[in-house]
Amino acid sequence: MERRRRWAASGRLPPGLAARFTLAEQAVLALVATEVARRKDCRLSIENMAAVTGVSRTTVKNAIREAVRLGLLTVEERQITGFRNDTNVIRIISREWTAWLQLARRPLLSGGGVKSATTTHTQVLDLGESEKTKPQKSCRRAAGDLDRSDRARIRVGGGGG
Repeated sequence: MERRRRWAASGRLPPGLAARFTLAEQAVLALVATEVARRKDCRLSIENMAAVTGVSRTTVKNAIREAVRLGLLTVEERQITGFRNDTNVIRIISREWTAWLQLARRPLLSGGGVKSATTTHTQVLDLGESEKTKPQKSCRRAAGDLDRSDRARIRVGGGGG
């Protein structure tokens, strides 16, 4: 369920198209869109798509069949011999969907970002070795240490003596 929801919420389908499909079908179409964005077409087997998205084979078939019926995808069947077939080639033909995928952020393959690491010269305060953590003797800095020192008590009433 979690995989299915994550794929469906990935944002690979425009909201207008996503409303026509169930959550499981959205997950399958999001995987197809990811493969198309990466390799220009999707050549994954039905079993592989079902395993990656966390749905059944029937759901994968229904999602692709419905998307073909709506004119969003084309499926090219590749038959080798009699009973042997290679995986189908699925391509997105919907202009709305391809425009939506072009708006998506693409990962940078090389370059970009910060060229070299810049560091700051910040000293880490080690509480065991630093002089800054020792009690201060002046009156202003010793406010937290009143209970520790007997000499520096402030009298109430302002008398000196």
